[in-house]
Amino acid sequence: MNSSQNHDECTRAVDQQASPSLGSVLKAARRRIGVTQSQLADLSSVSVRAIRDLELDLTQNPRRETLRLLLDGLRLTGAQRARVEEAAAGPFPRGMLDSLAPPPAALGPIIGRERDIEALTDLIELGGHRLIRVVGMAGVGKSRLIQEVAGAMHASAQMPVVWVEPDAGSAGKPADPVRDRITALLGGDPELDYLATAFGTNDVLLVLHDVTVGPGPEAALRRLLEQCRGLHVLCEAREGSQWGAGTDHPVFPLAVSERPVSIAGREPASAVSPALQLMLSRRSSLEREALADSRTAAALAGICHSLDGIPQAIEAAAAWLLLYEPAQLLDLARRDPFKLATSPGNDSGDLRAALERSVNALDPRDADILHRLATQPHPWTMAQAFACLGHVGDSALSAIHLLCTRGLVRPSGWDAGGTPRFTVLNLVRPLLAERTAPTVPAVVAASTA
Repeated sequence: MNSSQNHDECTRAVDQQASPSLGSVLKAARRRIGVTQSQLADLSSVSVRAIRDLELDLTQNPRRETLRLLLDGLRLTGAQRARVEEAAAGPFPRGMLDSLAPPPAALGPIIGRERDIEALTDLIELGGHRLIRVVGMAGVGKSRLIQEVAGAMHASAQMPVVWVEPDAGSAGKPADPVRDRITALLGGDPELDYLATAFGTNDVLLVLHDVTVGPGPEAALRRLLEQCRGLHVLCEAREGSQWGAGTDHPVFPLAVSERPVSIAGREPASAVSPALQLMLSRRSSLEREALADSRTAAALAGICHSLDGIPQAIEAAAAWLLLYEPAQLLDLARRDPFKLATSPGNDSGDLRAALERSVNALDPRDADILHRLATQPHPWTMAQAFACLGHVGDSALSAIHLLCTRGLVRPSGWDAGGTPRFTVLNLVRPLLAERTAPTVPAVVAASTA
């Protein structure tokens, strides 16, 4: 035997020691409880021949139901059961990962999301959280944030990243079985065996980009997570899950200036709100003008405030700056904010439609609370909200939490004592004004009924 062959034999021996075969693990488990193959067949309803083939490693990929019957027949639980399941899954096929495209590189910097990026990365790397939903309203930048986090994880090589997006299988892109099976899973296909075998127990980050996961796909993902103990899933959702498990990371609009702002003179750059930074990044020529003219800076900050710091709306408004002066756009933002929140030539009204759906989906009690809070002219603390509602309790707390996660209420800085403040979105107020306030019993009456 030459040195090359000897090296290959040693490598195989080490691999076998590190990853015992399913056959050897099954045989050891059967002998541990002192039963023969024939007796195990009686206990599990699996044929003697199938058991023999598995123990001889003649069958490499048993059906999941067959494996379950054997594990039940062997009365295996906990770590012993997991050991057999891990041997059945086998090592992750590294070639599959090599064929997967990495997360697409961002074409520009992300602004105002440094804390979100750090928090999400820590949840995955340090916290061990395995199902993380990035929750927020339409247009708030969930997809862009997920792309940034996935890129950071890929660059750090902490764990392989499997990137899936709706058009990943479109013409011109190479087919990939892992991605295709995930797409099928999200479409309602309950077959998980291929993915469970592919991922095994290895640490892998599955990123669902620009995919809003509903109850059906989430249930399938949960079953996959149960089978793949090292799998992590990062996805987005319009609101928190009702399943009670997993981790929701809420994403709110970018912070805006709640008072007139000037970035001219001696005021430090850090005083410029993230929303205004985003607008200036889209029109770099205006940055010089804003630095020199406090009125221009104030107008741009006012536009960002009228659009609630929603990135999609701010980017649309930046496109209008080719046609109007900042002061003209500020006037338009106050008269017709949804027109400004839609790029010129785009009549889709996606943001308005999304907010209307969120308002329409509220039950009468929550809709009543939203109308009451919208009457407040200034950002409010929770204590002020309770005073406005005339009620303090879990029902009011849960309603305000729901309004925040659906994007109808946003954080608005802190008061002098460091207490968080909130406000109903400026873009939501005209929608409420178009409606007659719902005629439902007052919150106090409802709570005491």
